[in-house]
Amino acid sequence: MTEQQYLDGNFLIALPGLEGDFFANSITLLIEHNQDGAFGLIINKPADITLPQIIDHTPEPPDLPVLIGGPVHQDQLYFLHSTDKVYPNSYIINDDVSLTTSTDLLSDPTAPEHTLVLVGYAGWASTQLEQELVRDAWLVASFNRDIVFSTPFKNRPQAAAQKMGLDLNLINANSGHH
Repeated sequence: MTEQQYLDGNFLIALPGLEGDFFANSITLLIEHNQDGAFGLIINKPADITLPQIIDHTPEPPDLPVLIGGPVHQDQLYFLHSTDKVYPNSYIINDDVSLTTSTDLLSDPTAPEHTLVLVGYAGWASTQLEQELVRDAWLVASFNRDIVFSTPFKNRPQAAAQKMGLDLNLINANSGHH
């Protein structure tokens, strides 16, 4: 795969063929994609836990929803946030969003305007994502800041697809099965 074919910074929208899978009805922000594999965070699956249940933090942590970022290492905490504030170990994904793992963000009085809290991540081994793309498990969509920070969670996959002129409800669940 050539460098320009790497998909970091884009969305992966689960196609209906993944129904019943952990990723069913999900949209993932692909943060890193290279010859060694891929790393991303699901941005539309609310967790059944709250931030105060995860972090014993003083003062009281902000009232931010917690999302399930993926099935891997669900004991790891990630923060996707707007780039109006960047921290020493932040990974800048693009002009609109950064990734931080430091809980310093929670006690910062000048914290970023937009923040998502996620537990776990989605990971793919070398060539695994490419194989899933060939099997039409995913639709690749361009990044959009509003989808990450403003669109209601349940509407995010459809909103990203609509920006491409597609309606996920019209895609056959059996498509892509080779």
